[in-house]
Amino acid sequence: MIAVLAAALDDTDIARWLVPDRAERADVYRRYFALVTPWFFDNGTVDVADDRSGAALWARIDGKFEPDIADYDQELAHACGPALGRFLQLDEDMHEAHPAGMRHDYLAFLGVAPDRQGHGIGSRLLQAHHRRSDRDRLPAYLEATGRRNAALYARHGYAENEPFHIGDGPPLYPMLRQPQ
Repeated sequence: MIAVLAAALDDTDIARWLVPDRAERADVYRRYFALVTPWFFDNGTVDVADDRSGAALWARIDGKFEPDIADYDQELAHACGPALGRFLQLDEDMHEAHPAGMRHDYLAFLGVAPDRQGHGIGSRLLQAHHRRSDRDRLPAYLEATGRRNAALYARHGYAENEPFHIGDGPPLYPMLRQPQ
């Protein structure tokens, strides 16, 4: 799953900004997902495609998303190396933009293996979780990493809010889906 997420999210504008060198990016992303993914197994929901070609990492939260990962600062520095400053900026700006005071499901990551994209896997992963969110009458929130991703989420009922930039990097597109 870590390899799928790293590969799926490797060619986004935000990934290229975080780690400009593609070869270095692949290693950084694998280490980064190895760091953050276990938190979702212990504290969130992890949906995986039957053929393991895609995964979605969700957290049900009240207010801000603030995962408590042991030794996070030190581990993040190890995972990201010279890209640490940009990953810290990403954390800071995303936490600042996250909706406060609202119980919701947060889609932190959705990734499908590049050779399997466009086959409905991401849609099936979204639909599986939306059934739970809808049953519990909870909105769902995410930050799309680009227009292509935002279009996918819009097809699933997400409304786009004002984009925000990560430092001097590319925009992220916060989106909210009301329960249906």
